[in-house]
Amino acid sequence: MLVKDFITKRIPVLRSYDTVEYALSLMDDLKLRHLPLLDEHVYVCLVSEKDLLAMPDSSVVIGKPVLFAPSVSEEGNLHDALAMITRYGLSLLPVVSTDGAYLGSVTRERLVDVLSELCAADAEGSVIVLSMMPADYSLTDLARLVEANHAHVLNLLSYQDKATGRLYLTLKIDLEDASPVIRSLERFDYVVLYHFMKKGLVDDMLRQRMNEVLYYMSM
Repeated sequence: MLVKDFITKRIPVLRSYDTVEYALSLMDDLKLRHLPLLDEHVYVCLVSEKDLLAMPDSSVVIGKPVLFAPSVSEEGNLHDALAMITRYGLSLLPVVSTDGAYLGSVTRERLVDVLSELCAADAEGSVIVLSMMPADYSLTDLARLVEANHAHVLNLLSYQDKATGRLYLTLKIDLEDASPVIRSLERFDYVVLYHFMKKGLVDDMLRQRMNEVLYYMSM
């Protein structure tokens, strides 16, 4: 998935002759902390709310404060855009062509929506969180165990703890009751830290209530 697939051109841009007051008002209306500044069609820099608020006179024009000009290519991948937005705490990231022309922006809000789709967040199924050392990680083995229980991996996210070196994997599978998969994983010595499943939670609740009913019936 390329950046160009998620560009929005609806975000207004700033010009050097715009005032600080106007820029702050625009940011407030759009609920954004950054806006791109252009010279004709060329991207110059990214103006931040923080820098504007630091200016003593809000009636002056912005000018061309080439202080910070992060951008991403339209042919870049989603990971590049996400890394830059996260690294610099941006509310949006300008997208430019090879010759520096401004093409639009990718907003943090849009990226959250895209990530939700990529993670299959709305898909029916279960989530399993595993812990292991990196040397023990094998995507082939994990997929085999999941598919052996008539399920499929919809999404896999990984995170390595820098302090311990352990790898944490979050699996989203298309099985509402992940119990068979969890049993298979544990049988092969995988450490299952957490699991979230609608059907499993309902079954546990019904089992608890049934035990309570049986308890009162035996009194």
